[in-house]
Amino acid sequence: MRSVGLALLSLLGLPISPAVASDADVLRQFGMLGRIAVDCKAPHSQANPHLIYAVSPQGQLTRTLRMTPELDGSFPMRNVRIIAPDMLQHDETGRQSELTITVAKIGGKFRSWRSVRADGTVLIADGKFPSSGAPTIVFEKCRN
Repeated sequence: MRSVGLALLSLLGLPISPAVASDADVLRQFGMLGRIAVDCKAPHSQANPHLIYAVSPQGQLTRTLRMTPELDGSFPMRNVRIIAPDMLQHDETGRQSELTITVAKIGGKFRSWRSVRADGTVLIADGKFPSSGAPTIVFEKCRN
């Protein structure tokens, strides 16, 4: 029976053992590897946060926030996956808890679309902060 299933997959043109992309490959494919900012030409600040998505020599991903000294930090990322053509999701170790974060790509720019703590607390929903209804900020990909 197993050989029949493999034969059907082969006939359909589906790979029998698909290659698994690394987290870095997925992030690169989505276009976020490197630096993104509100304004790439201006230095980081509270009004112009910069995010740096980087890969260590060992293949570990981090998201580094550059904004203000009290908020700056690097956060380990894992389980990076594209969940729709314009949506990337990953798990991250934050300051207070584990998070699942979804980023939307709209018109070639990026914005936080959903952020949920491991305990189920929703920090961002549909690109807005539930507490205020304010939209999340939009980031552009920087060339350097």
